[in-house]
Parts: sequence; structure tokens; C-alpha cells
Amino acid sequence: MGDTNLSSSVVIATCNRAEPLQECLMSLAQQTLLPCEVILVDASDDRSTEEMSQTLETTLSFPLLYLRATIRSSAIQRNQGVERVKGDLIFFFDDDVVLEKDYIAEIVRVFQQDTSNQIGGVSGTIINQTYSPPSRLNRWLLHLCVGRMGESYAGKLVGPAVNFLPEDAPNRIQRVEWLNTTGTAYRREIFLRHRFAETFSGYSVMEDVHLSARVAKEYVLLNTSRARLYHRDLGGQTHRDWVALGESVVLNRHAVMVYVLGRTMLTDYVRFFAYEIVYGVLVSLANGFGQGSWPLGQILRGKLRGFWKILTGKSPHRPSSCLCPR
Repeated sequence: MGDTNLSSSVVIATCNRAEPLQECLMSLAQQTLLPCEVILVDASDDRSTEEMSQTLETTLSFPLLYLRATIRSSAIQRNQGVERVKGDLIFFFDDDVVLEKDYIAEIVRVFQQDTSNQIGGVSGTIINQTYSPPSRLNRWLLHLCVGRMGESYAGKLVGPAVNFLPEDAPNRIQRVEWLNTTGTAYRREIFLRHRFAETFSGYSVMEDVHLSARVAKEYVLLNTSRARLYHRDLGGQTHRDWVALGESVVLNRHAVMVYVLGRTMLTDYVRFFAYEIVYGVLVSLANGFGQGSWPLGQILRGKLRGFWKILTGKSPHRPSSCLCPR
């Protein structure tokens, strides 16, 4: 057996979501294995989250530390919170998740069984967001954009840094190539060597892929279906600048593709463009993405702006920008 006395710290970056955050905290309070602390890093426009945390602080079964964010950015807020952690394991949760009661215990159990200290990070299963095998047409389009794969894309990071969720296989622990930050734990010493890249600003899309793919170069990444949570995924209700989001998707995926995975061939760039523009538009239209709260035109304009910044050398992600902090 590995270390059986692992303590856990939880870091949550939040912004203008006091109500779902309260539900998340209540599910943490009902865990069979409690964290030694929960650290909130808040970038809200008002004091509602701070006031909610002050109200809950005396009723929760773990210490709750509230911090005001120095910069509004999911990645930077998480790094800020980690500066205060005490636990052996650092759990990252989105502020709009609800955990099943054994979530933390099941993740910790995987680390405890790691006798050779080869595991860098472990994620649980998002029960309402799991891998589904693509249709025949979808698979053919993916082959063009990311290259041919084996039987499944589940848990993979392929082609121009295209990431797929893991399968929800009962009672299964599976090796994966990336981890999301919706419900993942890293060993503290490993996280402190890598951290989130602080060039990932604002919503910080794909900051989790960028981090976990770097960790995966040295350590094993695992997903367990025994740790389960529900993700309300409220991003569509809180985004304000869809053009900026589309731009970030392109710039951040490019950073993972080039600076982490080292995929710099012309074919990589062709697949990158095909995936983001051609495949992205087709899938978005098929899913009704251009209606209601998901404005396809603005997203597409932002993506094209991102490609222009890459072509003109204006991407914020450069080797000189401390992209891969140590």
C-alpha cells in the first residue's frame, strides 16, 4: 500500500455564482471523507459570495477560507488558492458541481494504492457529461481532423490537442491522457512544479488540458468511475463576450498543440483549422449551437480572430511567457 494518511485540500475558483457554489459546499460537507480545508478564490462583482461564505463558515464541518481574487482568471485564481493549501492532495472543483458522498474518499483511495508514486493526478466521473462513441459520419470527420484512432477516443488527447471525456465504465479505473478541473486531484508537490499557466486568462478554457498534458509527461493520469459528481455547467449563462471565448479556444488549443505536445507540422495546422472551423461549425449547427444563448456567429468570429493572431505572431502563449511554469 502507498501512503494511507493523505490529507486533502479543496480549491474552488468562483465568479458571480453564490447560489450554485453554496450547493457545492454543502455536498462537500456531506462527504464521508472530509477535506482538511476548502479555499474559495472569488472574482465576483459584488459581495454576495463573500457574505454567503461568512454565513456558512460556522456551520460547515471543515475550515473555509475566503480569498478575494487578485486577477479574474480561473487559472490564476486556482494558483492563488494553492499558495495557501496544507493538504497532501489538491482537489480542484468547479463552483457549479454537486458531489456524491464518497467522491473525495474514492479519489484518495486511488492515491493510497499508488505504492510507487507514479500517479500524478486522478479525476472522477461527471455523470451528466461522459464519452459517447461518435456516429459513423462524425467518426469519419474526426479522422480527417485528428487522424485515425483505435477503437475509442475516450480519455484521449489527439491530433491538434483535441480532448475527449473518459468512459463511464462501472467500477473502473482507467488511464487517460488529460484531466479536467471539474473534479480532479493532484499531488501537491507535483502541482507546485507545474501549476496552471498564467497566460490562460479570463475563462481560461483548456487550462486543464495544458496542465494535465504536462504532468502526463512524467506521471500517470487516471480516471475513476467510483467518484461521481453532477456538473450543472453554467458557463453558457455567465459568458459575456462570445467573441473572446472563441478566440481563447483557438489560442489556447494552439498552445497545447505546439508548446506541450510539440505538434508543429503543416498537417497539424491544417487539421487544427479544419477541426475548429469546419468540424466545429458542422457540429454546432447539428446541435443547434447557433440558437438561444450560444451565438455561433460570434464564436466563429472569435476563432478566426484567434487564427489571425497566431499567423501574425500575436498569441499570448509564447515560450518566453513562462508558458510552462516550474
